[in-house]
Amino acid sequence: MSLSKIPRNGSVAVIGAGVSGLSFSYFLTKLRPDIKITIFESQKQPGGWIKTINLQQETNEKVLLEKGPRTLRGVSDGTLLIIDILKNIKSTNEIEVMESSSIGNRKYLAGKDHKLVRVPSNFKSAVKFFQNDIFKGGFKSILREPFVRTKLGQNEDQSIREFFKRRFGSTLLCDNILSAIVHGIYAGDVGKLSVRSLFPRLVKLEESGSIIKGMIRSSFLKPEPLNMDKSLKAYESLISPKADLLALKTKLKPFPIIKLQNGLQQFPIKLASYLTKSNPKVTIEYESNIRLVDPKAGLLKNGEKEYKFDHIRSTINTHQFANILQGSNLSKELSKMEYVSIFLANVYVSKTNVLIPKEGNGFGFLVPLLKENPEKLLGVIYDSDNEQNVKGLFNDYKLDNKKTDYEKITIMMGGHFYNKTAIPSPASLLKSIESVLLKYLNVNMQNYNVIIRDEAAIEDKKIPTLNSNDLLISYDIHKNCIPQFNVGYSDLDEKVKTLLSGEFQGRLSLGGMCFGKGVGVPDCVLNGMEDALKLV
Repeated sequence: MSLSKIPRNGSVAVIGAGVSGLSFSYFLTKLRPDIKITIFESQKQPGGWIKTINLQQETNEKVLLEKGPRTLRGVSDGTLLIIDILKNIKSTNEIEVMESSSIGNRKYLAGKDHKLVRVPSNFKSAVKFFQNDIFKGGFKSILREPFVRTKLGQNEDQSIREFFKRRFGSTLLCDNILSAIVHGIYAGDVGKLSVRSLFPRLVKLEESGSIIKGMIRSSFLKPEPLNMDKSLKAYESLISPKADLLALKTKLKPFPIIKLQNGLQQFPIKLASYLTKSNPKVTIEYESNIRLVDPKAGLLKNGEKEYKFDHIRSTINTHQFANILQGSNLSKELSKMEYVSIFLANVYVSKTNVLIPKEGNGFGFLVPLLKENPEKLLGVIYDSDNEQNVKGLFNDYKLDNKKTDYEKITIMMGGHFYNKTAIPSPASLLKSIESVLLKYLNVNMQNYNVIIRDEAAIEDKKIPTLNSNDLLISYDIHKNCIPQFNVGYSDLDEKVKTLLSGEFQGRLSLGGMCFGKGVGVPDCVLNGMEDALKLV
């Protein structure tokens, strides 16, 4: 996608003060301090889908709850950028990392009869995993794959499920294992999601003759030396000369999980504050109500007020943006993108050995396409284990100083299941929470004093002091929060980029999760940096 260069002392509108809009604005101000940037945000605070709340007990003790993404992938290009930004805005004290050997890095899948099966990380756990019913028939499918001769055509696409059925002779590996991973990342349906868009490496391995043979061959190859692609080199050259991203990449190699001490929303909050305080040409208009965008004329209407810009960048939901691009061919294409909704419930108790299975500590568990899943459960994250098994990346604070006499989990339900049945009522959703706790974690809500908070309906963040018999449930419904890269997505992506270059002559760009590097926070940041480079 080609973008038109912004003239000297030009102006840019950024729609959305989530991590995509803010990071794009950060990179652009570093590259072109002469440009005036106005960020429009419909909410009262920055962050978008990244949201951290603190409930304050009467004792002033806080309960931190993550309402969206909460961790970052270790060695990824976008994570390198995020950490370097935090260094540049003097917030490195927030960065925490988890070692790969930590118990907090153990991951589980829900198997038969809702029993949790540990994902292999060593020989002992591998033996147990391969002996479990969840892998029954897996070896037969693996042995068959090298003899399959069919391949995807060059411009052909296929669902992940159909791809595995063709390659492995059954959908067992896809349904029992891979579908769980897809639930954890995309909350999506392996029967609809594109294998070419989400797992291009599998398609390349198939092109070489066999997925299994290709994986075996690659396991014997010497690890490639750490290096950086051209976009990161451009970042070091033009934006952050002292970054030394290669050294940072080496430092991060032992740490697959990265988080922020006071919640991931600290990143967009601190970034928004830095942008507005360090550069008088950057402003953020909160609680905005954008009614019309005309990129050809550079026109944006916020409420009754009209603005003129040299470039407009949208990082919001494509359906919402399509509604303010009325009559455009691009609107029709943006409306084709499918989204899923998530019901998210944080559960907290002020004691241990309640929510997380004994001797089953870890990052959490994901749920594959089980035959019986009336709750439409996608997975459960063990937040307290994540918080209690990390250390500072750039400082030496001790975990002994951290509060450990609590347990906290996040239950995620819905996703593609809700696209088929619609979102249940709050009463039904709370019954599903009760069922999930009992089935998977052996927690009977009837034994506790349950405190329920619908965060969308309660502004006051003060709560009573939680006693040992209290069980707090704080829930939210995130509508249309994750885009789906279904079969045919690559064609849609190409059409959108062609229209951006042609219909709008590169004066409009799209950030966020849909048409960039992926749905992860690091992906959105990397996409923002690469597009900022194109504008200057």
